[in-house]
Amino acid sequence: MTDRKFVLLDTNVVAAYYLPRCMRSKKANERIKNIFDAKRSDKADIFLYLPNFCVAEVFSVFMKHSFGHWNKKHVKDGTIDTRVYNSLVNQFEKDIHNGKFIYHYELSRYHVLAINLVAPVDHYFRINRGKRRQVTPMGTFDHLIIAMGIHLAKVHGSENVAIVSADDRLTNILKKCRSEIPAPTVKKLKLDKCEKLTGHKFEPSTFPIGLNLKTASQNQLSRFFGAWPLEVGRLPKAYRWVK
Repeated sequence: MTDRKFVLLDTNVVAAYYLPRCMRSKKANERIKNIFDAKRSDKADIFLYLPNFCVAEVFSVFMKHSFGHWNKKHVKDGTIDTRVYNSLVNQFEKDIHNGKFIYHYELSRYHVLAINLVAPVDHYFRINRGKRRQVTPMGTFDHLIIAMGIHLAKVHGSENVAIVSADDRLTNILKKCRSEIPAPTVKKLKLDKCEKLTGHKFEPSTFPIGLNLKTASQNQLSRFFGAWPLEVGRLPKAYRWVK
């Protein structure tokens, strides 16, 4: 057994670490900073994975907040200036280069096949995206994030892997997948036939843990990471960017 924890990051968490204005939840922002700073200061044995398509999404978020002056729905506080934008891009590029801080996790055919364990659950069950929000299925990228988490759970052990997000729908669907779904429903959704196709049985232990940084309790965070909040040491001097 290992004490190391493996975290698969969602775009919203990573973007908010570099540009906190991306995340409206103060609690989530504080938790994001704690996890990343504990890792960067070598006080926590955490390995950070980021799907390759999420890398592109993070860059896109930076661009939206730099160039989307007309986009009042998402850029409510005005755009960031060029100096801030360049600083964010430069730091993020350094952090993902050769997996220095965040490991760029490539999408593979195994992940594409594994959405057969996720998408049927998402489309069958009516699960809200949080309070007062419309019931709508996730996008394919969110299915793929969970599918990538399934593969990591097989490699590292499901209790050592967590998908960390601030997306209610993603974490609620993951919670549903980790629950005991009645056998007739499993059969109806063809989930009982997935092992031959994907190499994974449809059962709770197949899926990683889901942590929603907006809503997770301190006990949930402590159970996964071993303590909460995580200890943070002195950060490297090179770790600087304009916010």
